[in-house]
Amino acid sequence: MMLRLNFQVLCKFRCEPIYNVGGLLYAVELLTSFEGGFSGEKIEPQKFISSLDIKYKHELLLTQLNEINALSSFFKKNKLLCSLNIDQGMAILILEDHHIKDILDNNDFIRLEISEHFPKIDKAEGNILVDTLAGKYKLWLDDYGTNFSNINTLKNTKFESVKIDKKFFWENGNSVMWATIIDNISQYCSSIIVEGVETGTQLRNLQYSGISCAQGFLFPSVPLEDIEILMPGKGYSHL
Repeated sequence: MMLRLNFQVLCKFRCEPIYNVGGLLYAVELLTSFEGGFSGEKIEPQKFISSLDIKYKHELLLTQLNEINALSSFFKKNKLLCSLNIDQGMAILILEDHHIKDILDNNDFIRLEISEHFPKIDKAEGNILVDTLAGKYKLWLDDYGTNFSNINTLKNTKFESVKIDKKFFWENGNSVMWATIIDNISQYCSSIIVEGVETGTQLRNLQYSGISCAQGFLFPSVPLEDIEILMPGKGYSHL
């Protein structure tokens, strides 16, 4: 895909696997990388996406969803979920654009990831936009712990899953408070996903801590078109 601003940017799509602690593939997260510009080098994804105006965010979001939709039979057959990060502009588009809504309505395996950095999400009054979105689609809260957010973030909106930020996990995963942290989070969601899992030891420790799933460098991403490699018996396993 090419996004044409005052220069050309190439988008590439990868999927990062998310395994449950029992070792079964549970979901993948769609990752988008960008290359190009005046230097032709890699561009930091979050900064680039935040710099796009609403027209180009719409083009990007629609392309991401179409890429996922093209593999809908694979996801449905294997009962896998696919998560996609969205920002505030994309959230508005999802509620207003009929084409986008049709794709989401026809693919109930898609999960929308909302970052902890989403505006006003941690305030007592919450965010009306996110609350409206949660009434229509299943949301995951991403980056939990980056700002040591208070429990309002989880009380305000119904999230199906909470993804614990990798740095928060690295700093607190072995602390005496870890079990209490997990117990508090689990009161407000159906499952907890820990990011930043890099070793087999970390994974084994999570099996007894109330964590549902793990994601990280222990489970490398693959190009979206090669997603079948992640399935059992395809010669690609890190468990």
